[in-house]
Amino acid sequence: MGKKLSIFDAGFLMMETRETPMHIGMLQLYGLPEDAPDDYLEQNYRRMVDVEGICRPFNQKLHSRVPGKVDASWVTDENFDIDYHVRHSALPRPGRVRELLALVSRLHAQRLDPSRPLWESYLIEGLEGNRFAVYNKMHHSMMDGAGGMNLLQSRMSTSPDTSFPPPWSSEWNTRLPQKRKKKKAAPVGLIKSLRNVQRGTSQFVDLMRQPKESNIKTIYQAPKTVFNHRVTGARRFAAQSWSLERIKKAAEKHNGTVNDMFLAMCGGAMRRYLLSLDKLPNDPLVAQVPVALRSMEESGEGGNAITTVQVSLGTHLHDPVERLEAIKDSMNGVKDRLRSMEKAEIDIFTMISNLPLSVGQMTGISGRVNPLFNLVISNVPGPKQPLYMGDAKMLASYPVSLVMHGYALNITVFSYCDSLEFGIIACRETLPRIQRMLDYLEESLVELEG
Repeated sequence: MGKKLSIFDAGFLMMETRETPMHIGMLQLYGLPEDAPDDYLEQNYRRMVDVEGICRPFNQKLHSRVPGKVDASWVTDENFDIDYHVRHSALPRPGRVRELLALVSRLHAQRLDPSRPLWESYLIEGLEGNRFAVYNKMHHSMMDGAGGMNLLQSRMSTSPDTSFPPPWSSEWNTRLPQKRKKKKAAPVGLIKSLRNVQRGTSQFVDLMRQPKESNIKTIYQAPKTVFNHRVTGARRFAAQSWSLERIKKAAEKHNGTVNDMFLAMCGGAMRRYLLSLDKLPNDPLVAQVPVALRSMEESGEGGNAITTVQVSLGTHLHDPVERLEAIKDSMNGVKDRLRSMEKAEIDIFTMISNLPLSVGQMTGISGRVNPLFNLVISNVPGPKQPLYMGDAKMLASYPVSLVMHGYALNITVFSYCDSLEFGIIACRETLPRIQRMLDYLEESLVELEG
């Protein structure tokens, strides 16, 4: 029997429905080399599928004997079909980014086949500007966003003169240094286990006692908004890049971090979007913000290594600087709390604070009752140097995340070289005109630069 899924990983399987597929994705744009032959992309596709074998975790599929997959484990797919998982597509003319985002919206809405390894990769040609794209998607039970980003970027070259095999090739079994077997941790005694449960629980209870007026937030302190209704299976994806240097300068001006500025851009954009619909609540929106607990070296291990915190977006404040200060206060408060906790306490804290989300999705009450938070906003650090697929330079890399019943909007950003790459995914039916959010993000940055 293969590796059993953790309770957290299995939760993504149990929450999945036709309307709420639980996979995450990445859209990468590449420049065609100047001397690329006419069949360059066909050659690339053949290179992607002509592999002798498949490495972990790409060759692993689910095995379960119990309804609901509570006993799910990963086993090797002995009948792996590379042509099913890697596909060659083309955009309709004129091949603008608009057509690319429409294609990704449709591909991201389609569930992964649970009888096969839970990932797919699409090589997409026909993009204007002498470019092509690759869209990858992978189930959240298989890997979290930070882990997936780290895994894929670690298997790309930093030079056009060095060619690496595809990320799923079994060549990586010999290319990667052998990891030392981790020393098995000594069994945690009953008393220590109970102490960890008690401490993690008391951290959660203490946070729940924060007054509603405080900037430091927890679940059930968010107002109900248009973001917090039931969703359909249709998706709309929007993406854009911003200069990292520009955001850094704005952050320095206000004594903050890039992450503070990113959250302030989102807070300002959400305020503008809701005002445009005449549906801005009096109380501030609360974002659920994932925090990665995994190092770069652990990126290939699979599964999820994250916790989540709730952060005020200060959307009730008209003044952008006051809004930023409220966001900084909120983020610093939850960061200080995490720093004061041991890993075992964080695990308990994460399980307790995310249990209502899982229960809400599985029972169908999410989107019908008051929300735990309003939307998910995530910042995933990426590579600081250019990456290459063969001799094709990666120009941008946009995250494509997931939405759930009651949480129809997700904003995720990757950093790449000197850019922050924003990916916005939403339920097509629940939220109208999400592409306007890109303009609102820009306006929110401009007002903090002034």
